Amino acid sequence: MQNIARGFLVGVGVLLGASGASALEARFDRPTYKTQGQVRLDNCERFGSSCGQPAADHYCQLQGYERAVSFETVRASPTRVIFGQQCNGPGCVAFKRIACFTSAQQRGRVRDWPQIIDD
Repeated sequence: MQNIARGFLVGVGVLLGASGASALEARFDRPTYKTQGQVRLDNCERFGSSCGQPAADHYCQLQGYERAVSFETVRASPTRVIFGQQCNGPGCVAFKRIACFTSAQQRGRVRDWPQIIDD
């Protein structure tokens, strides 16, 4: 019985090694707007719109990945949306964590952030 289980695990390991060699994932905890370090990244691309998955995908693309595979949010203030507007107060929601994915062997080039659109 142990030999069967060991053989199964070896087989699964070979399959995973062969199929997972060309993918890359990265996790970003408490992502911030640009490189400011103090202002958390809002979970919206634009103030009040394109929130959640679209904003997480855009962040991953800025970091050189194809898309976000998961994310978590948390209330925080202040935050800044990808396009620059700042949110202050109890209604603001930031990304707590974003997991990014690319099917390439290495991430692409890090892109410039969009031009800031202030209110």
